Amino acid sequence: MISFTVSKELADQTIISCLKKRFKTTSLSLIYKLFRNKKIKINGENVRYYHHRLKGGEKIEIYDNYLQLSNQTIYPLSNTKIYFEIIYEDKNILIALKEHGITMPSLDNAVRNYLAKKNPTEYQRQVENYFVLTAVHRLDKLTKGLVIYPKNPLAKKILYKLIGDKSKITKKYLAHCEKSPKNSLPNYISGYLSKNSQEQKMEFSWQPTKPQAKFCALEVKKIKKESNYQILEVTLHTGRKHQIRSILSYFNCPIIGDQKYGSKIIIQNKIYLLAYKIIFVDLQVRKTR
Repeated sequence: MISFTVSKELADQTIISCLKKRFKTTSLSLIYKLFRNKKIKINGENVRYYHHRLKGGEKIEIYDNYLQLSNQTIYPLSNTKIYFEIIYEDKNILIALKEHGITMPSLDNAVRNYLAKKNPTEYQRQVENYFVLTAVHRLDKLTKGLVIYPKNPLAKKILYKLIGDKSKITKKYLAHCEKSPKNSLPNYISGYLSKNSQEQKMEFSWQPTKPQAKFCALEVKKIKKESNYQILEVTLHTGRKHQIRSILSYFNCPIIGDQKYGSKIIIQNKIYLLAYKIIFVDLQVRKTR
């Protein structure tokens, strides 16, 4: 028999989700078979539903001698040094500044390495409780900007709930565009984005042109205008792939360096788009260092 107690980090997830993480080398069909054969109990009672939501302090018992708990270890620290600046950090969240040309998986690994070196004991504790540190939103490889990382399961749960609510978390960008728009650029732009599979990019339209088209919306404010470029502040209302790049290209003012969307200026691994500001609205965060 294998038994373990549900920690507060494991609480509020389904039992099937917990077991899949804990027994990574065990086939899913075998885990379901254990449920059917009443080999899994919580506090001495048979579990009837795969999606039973766990509570802290519950005792899980598994009556099978062949299951082996997967060993949880700290992620191996990469020798590749990826630079990122920490803009803000407390016990719950970390905000990193991603550089141009860095992919999100690479940044995720760099932040994990930083936290593992900073506090190995705490990091190991989180890993043992099946918490995988990842950002709650993404940036394109060519874009520079701020990225939010939750440092524990509770922060992750809260941030994932808030990140889609633009009234709670607002993200602003600065876009350096190489041309003036073909028409007057509206302050508020809404429409639809569809994928052009042949050219591997997104296309903006005022009305849906394809069944998979997704609604998008953003605000635009002119910050500076010169004869050969302009700077725009963009506030997101939706978080679609290549949303800013596609919409500005539609208005004939592509981001400098963004050749995929019409820029004539060639820059290696970089476009002039910066996710420069994140606004938390009425969110209580106590800063500790």
